[in-house]
Amino acid sequence: MRILHFEFSEFFRRFVHDLSVRLGYDYIGTDSGDNAFKLLAKHDVNIIFTGMELSDMPAEQLIEELKSSKYSELPVVILTSSEIANIHKRLKGLEFSDFILKESLTIESFKKCVQRFESLE
Repeated sequence: MRILHFEFSEFFRRFVHDLSVRLGYDYIGTDSGDNAFKLLAKHDVNIIFTGMELSDMPAEQLIEELKSSKYSELPVVILTSSEIANIHKRLKGLEFSDFILKESLTIESFKKCVQRFESLE
C-alpha cells in the first residue's frame, strides 16, 4: 500500500509519515499540489491524503484536478482541523472518499481508514 500525502504543515506530513511507516505502508509526502501528477506518474499510489491547504493551492483545486484526470478512481481522504459542517460547506459538490479530523488522527483511525480502501482493491 502506497500513500501519497499533500500537506502544507511539516508537522502533519511528519506525523502521517510516521503513522504510515509504523503500519508498514509506503509514504510519499509533499506540500505542493503542483507535484501531484509528477508523483502519480512516477509511483503507483493506492490512496491520497490531503490537508485543506497546500503551499501552492487549496485542497479544492487539487481534488478537482485529480477527479478530472486519469487518477479519478483513487480514493482521496481529507485531513482537516476544520469543523465537519465547514468541511461539507467548503467542499460541496466535490467528490472525496472520506475525511479525518486532525485532532482525531491516531494510529487506529488512520489504520482503519486505509484498510477500508485496501479491501476495495
